[in-house]
Amino acid sequence: MEVHIGREIERKYQASGMKLSEFAKRINTSSRNVYSIFARKEIKTDQLIKICEVLNFDFFSLYISGPTGVQEPRQVYSKKNKVMVTVELDGNPDSLELHIKRLTAINELL
Repeated sequence: MEVHIGREIERKYQASGMKLSEFAKRINTSSRNVYSIFARKEIKTDQLIKICEVLNFDFFSLYISGPTGVQEPRQVYSKKNKVMVTVELDGNPDSLELHIKRLTAINELL
């Protein structure tokens, strides 16, 4: 599924009833550039985040297609799980102590 993000933004903008100048101001751009955004197939992530906030809609959700989207593992971890940890040491005793504390905390969670 191909998303034309500019058209989707334009649809939500029109449904919002907001004036173009107000929308432009809220997303920190010019009114002229808003029309450019509506024409784009792609948009920078930071700009899309701002537009999501202003229009109160998660445009990122348009890119997720059902069960193929990324999901967190649902397995509940138990004491049987093992974790491999790589630690980069710098020769500083304070760093070593900090790593030991972190490893101890991880171990207690297992």
